[in-house]
Amino acid sequence: MIGHVFDVVNAWSGLIEPALGMIGGWYGNVAKNRMAARQEQLSAGQQALALVAQTRELMGTHIQRIEVLTRQLWARDDVIQEVYAQAITARLLVHELDANEGRTPRQFEPLPPYPALPVEPPDPIPEQQE
Repeated sequence: MIGHVFDVVNAWSGLIEPALGMIGGWYGNVAKNRMAARQEQLSAGQQALALVAQTRELMGTHIQRIEVLTRQLWARDDVIQEVYAQAITARLLVHELDANEGRTPRQFEPLPPYPALPVEPPDPIPEQQE
C-alpha cells in the first residue's frame, strides 16, 4: 500500500511540486509584507517618540530663554523706575530753587508714562495664498 502511495506521488510529482512551490512562495510573500508593515509601524512610532523628545527639548530651551528675558525685563523696569523717580525729584528740586530765587517755575517736557502701556502682540504672518 505504501508502495502505491509512492508510485502516485512519483507520478503526480510534476504537478505537485510547482503547486507547492507557488503556495510556499505566496505564503512567504504574505509573511514578508506583514513583517514590513509591522516594521513600518514600529519605525513610525520611534520617529514619533523622537519628535516628541525633540519638541520637549526645544520647549524646555524656549522656556528657559523666556525666564531669562523676563528677569532681564524686570531688572530693566527697576532701573527705569529709579531713573523716573530721580527725574521727578530733580524737577521738584529745580522748582524749589526757582521758587527760592523768585523765578517762575520752569516748564519741562512731560515724562513718558510709567509703567508703559501694554503692547499688543504683532499680527501673525498672514498665510500666502497660491
